[in-house]
Amino acid sequence: MRRPAARLATAVALATAVVLGSGLPAMAQGPKPSPSTESQLRNARTVTCAKAADGRLIDCPKPLAAKALPKAAKDTSTLASVSDPATLVDTRTWTTGGGNTFPGADVPYGMIQWSPDTMPHRNAGGGYNYGDEELTGYSLTHVSGPGCGAAQDVPILPITGDLPSGDPNDATTAFTNAGEVAQAGYYSAQSNLPDTITTQLTETPHSAMGRFTFPSTTQAGFLIKLMDSQNGDSASSAQIVGTNEIKGSDTSGGFCGDSHQYTVYYDIVFDHPFTTSKVITGSGSSPQAVSVGFDATKTPTVQAKVGISYVSADNANLNWRTENPGWNFDAVKKAAQKSWNSLLGRINVSGGSTATTQEFYSLLYKDFLQPNITSDVNGQFMGSDVKTHSVSGSQKQQYGMYSGWDTYHSLAQLQAMLTPKEASDQAQSQVNYYAENGIIQQWGYLHLDNWVMAGDPGTALIADYYAFGAKDFDGKTALADMLKQAYSVNDVRPGEALEEKYGYMPEDGTYGCCNPHAQVSSLLEYDNADFALSRFAASLGDSANAAKLQDRANNWANVFNTSTGMLTPRLTNGAFLSGITPSTTSHYIEGSAEEYLWDVPNDYAGLFSLLGGSSKVKPALRKFLSRPDGYGEYAQLSNEFSFGEEYALDYAGDPAGAQQAANTLRYGLYLPGPSGLPDNDDLGANSSAFVWSMLGMYPENPGSDTLVFGSPGFPHATISLPSGKTIKINAPNASPSEYYVKSMKLNGKANSKLYVPFSTLAKGATLDWTMSPTETSWGTGADNAPPSYGPTFAAIGSTNPSSLILSPGESAKTTLTVKSVASADQSVQWTATAPSGVTVSPSSGTLKVSPDGSASADLTVAAGDVDGNYPVKFTLTSAAGKILPVSLSVIVAKPGDLGPFYDNTGISDDSAPSSANYDGGGWSYSSQALTAAGLTPGASVTAGGLTYQWPDVAAGKPDNITVGGQTIPVSAPAGATKLGFLGSAYNAGTEGSSGTATITYTDGSTSTASLGFSDWTLSAGKGTPSFGNVIAGAAAYRNHTSGKDNVKTYVFAQTIPISNGKTVASVTLPSSLSQGSIGIFAITAG
Repeated sequence: MRRPAARLATAVALATAVVLGSGLPAMAQGPKPSPSTESQLRNARTVTCAKAADGRLIDCPKPLAAKALPKAAKDTSTLASVSDPATLVDTRTWTTGGGNTFPGADVPYGMIQWSPDTMPHRNAGGGYNYGDEELTGYSLTHVSGPGCGAAQDVPILPITGDLPSGDPNDATTAFTNAGEVAQAGYYSAQSNLPDTITTQLTETPHSAMGRFTFPSTTQAGFLIKLMDSQNGDSASSAQIVGTNEIKGSDTSGGFCGDSHQYTVYYDIVFDHPFTTSKVITGSGSSPQAVSVGFDATKTPTVQAKVGISYVSADNANLNWRTENPGWNFDAVKKAAQKSWNSLLGRINVSGGSTATTQEFYSLLYKDFLQPNITSDVNGQFMGSDVKTHSVSGSQKQQYGMYSGWDTYHSLAQLQAMLTPKEASDQAQSQVNYYAENGIIQQWGYLHLDNWVMAGDPGTALIADYYAFGAKDFDGKTALADMLKQAYSVNDVRPGEALEEKYGYMPEDGTYGCCNPHAQVSSLLEYDNADFALSRFAASLGDSANAAKLQDRANNWANVFNTSTGMLTPRLTNGAFLSGITPSTTSHYIEGSAEEYLWDVPNDYAGLFSLLGGSSKVKPALRKFLSRPDGYGEYAQLSNEFSFGEEYALDYAGDPAGAQQAANTLRYGLYLPGPSGLPDNDDLGANSSAFVWSMLGMYPENPGSDTLVFGSPGFPHATISLPSGKTIKINAPNASPSEYYVKSMKLNGKANSKLYVPFSTLAKGATLDWTMSPTETSWGTGADNAPPSYGPTFAAIGSTNPSSLILSPGESAKTTLTVKSVASADQSVQWTATAPSGVTVSPSSGTLKVSPDGSASADLTVAAGDVDGNYPVKFTLTSAAGKILPVSLSVIVAKPGDLGPFYDNTGISDDSAPSSANYDGGGWSYSSQALTAAGLTPGASVTAGGLTYQWPDVAAGKPDNITVGGQTIPVSAPAGATKLGFLGSAYNAGTEGSSGTATITYTDGSTSTASLGFSDWTLSAGKGTPSFGNVIAGAAAYRNHTSGKDNVKTYVFAQTIPISNGKTVASVTLPSSLSQGSIGIFAITAG
């Protein structure tokens, strides 16, 4: 879908249709570059292979057929050894069909990524699709595998003949994969067919070099595009210097819809004088492109050197002059490939197939592309305060491009293990950014804070680097910065105060900037960051904060719903959000409730106890992991929050299951070739997961150096650490069909532990594995599981239902359940404290609970005669340890009053767009836009022959019911023939969402009918109302946590029949839906 002919007006408009994660990021607090506006970012493109809110990719080319794969990707012959990994690498691996990486030339962490952008599938970050037949140019910057459009600045298109007519930024030439060479440090391809131009590219750390061979012609040349970045451009400059040089700048931005912009300066020099040169201008104030020509009749080869800088054009010039003053392309290529061989050769593998071995080194290569250098050879760099700074002390380079949510799981550890100096500089770069604007980056696009995804991943990254040996940075200052960020309300942790107050992040809480959403998912991310920080603090001797943070890292338990066995969103009144099923994706980030259940690696032991013990967990996990490319109730192991979940079976005493799941992952999901990944690589995240899996181990806990075991994928592997120590891994017969472990020795001694600290391996170690084609009992002993870092409480309690809505004088049942986390039998005393106006019977008692077990008490709650909110608190005590209090929300209200049932906030004021979160992804109806459409608080709304009352509540307050099996009393007039609902579906696609509603009548009889609603945006205008819905109101735009979003939204009316002669007592909303979610704003009868 990437830019055929049509162009979107802005990157913001683009990102409303296709986004990474569940929503658009919000603007940073503090210094901000100019925002992206419709008049500023021009030529933004629609993006191929970006992610939707549920984690699924949108508009990807189909995977390549086996016969279309490059030869080596199909080669099953055994490769005995690898002496030159740089040339074995195929940089086209995982470029296509989801991976979104780029194939062009680069060096480890190189500043420039000179690579082809192709059509018609110019993908989100890599710009290239294997099989495309058009070239838009070789642009200078790329991001390896993101889920949003990014970079691809200053494409340079080699051409012959006259300058193409029309917009120069639309120009393309024919391109072919025939003859293409894509190695580490070197790329070559042919374009401009049939007048073929051969392009060769290579790099140095701060510059790049190209060699272009033209057919014999007097009209050889280059079109340098200045308005063709992936997300469009807001400004540019160009100056022709002398007879062979061009310098200028290009300003772009809009990553994932964020408003920040960056400027990249370029300086390009050629080894031949121009025969023609022209700066091409258009209707705007900035130049559109530069055209230069050469006479290639006598010398067909033209060379170019390129420098870029984020500080100045002078620095861009200095970068190439310093690192590549001559014109020896082959020498530069040789040096680039030597640097890759030095790095890639630190892991030597043998005995696998050619295809798998090439895949291994190709993905290891992709693990050292980003973060990339952003400082110049003179040490200057652009800071997060958008001011020029310089590196100092032992730091050699400043880095940018941190895909935090993705890379803290397994990439940072690999980078620290193999490149500790560079990883130390990457950690110091974050310390520098904090000094400049008080934020450790959540998602760092170069020097800019981009509020993509959730959590505090930058904190985890720094702790990861340190745990795996990258310690040459200012750790003392880093710890102080990380603690301040962890213990205060800030743009990265807008819910910190709420978490401190409630022990969780309420779904209906009020959050500030930036991009707060899906609070269960966010809480788990903060738990990971807190645990990582606890390990870092302990390493630096801060035991008090280490203990406090480890305890807070177990706040996941506060959203564990004992009645459903799921991690469930909670409200400020303590109630769990209704309507959550294992396959629910609303209110979670890029995944479902079932997928997030297993996202608690810091305390699998505690989670497994709550789920009934290992005997129940093992079959559930094996089923969950049986489809690693699944969604909903199966694992999606290529999505980062699920990374490492295959090793959860180690904690359950089922290492054979973990070995099977890891083997399925590496040979069933991670495949060789251009389209081998059905997901985004996310700056090396998936690549690193594959590398660790092939080594037979994985860093399960962020900030910890614990490596949990799977089983090796190669018969032999040797890791040569920069310290001079080696880690030898011997697993004769390891193969896709022989992956179970019969026994293992660590340094010559029998070992059945399912984990090892990296600190042990870093001293030099040998792991000898004996493999088996069938399951064995190795590692199943009770003391073999990896460590869990559990909470200090003994049990978890909850009520089901956790919220009661009663008519005056009515009573209802609820059940208090206590689940054990302790290792011995315990007695739990409980006491209910209810305010005047309701009573609880019995009001106290004792429950005896066994390990991994639960016990319950049935309670009756009776309402008085006065409407109101009556919170009930349960105090639980046990000699085995503390137990957190339990809440029960009791609301007394008359029939027909929907206010007590409202559990979701769907309408925000334009001045406070973060005050509502209708779809769980940060989007909401605009109060002002609804008012303009006639939907004002308390107003009568007529639609489909019935009159409704629109919710009489202020924007930012609960205003709709999340459909999930609620029974709602209805005040219906005699003779009513139909029951009406105002609402809409969300996260439901073009088909909308529906389920079965049940009407209960005053005589006790019931009737059922289908209740369905169309998606609230009609799929961004692509659909039409379904289910016979009538449009009750159409709002011109909606809000997002980042601000106004120009997508039209709708409220629909839908009716279901009332049985003849019957009087309605209540309606029970659907307990399950076809897909997505439904919000109900009003109910009436007539």
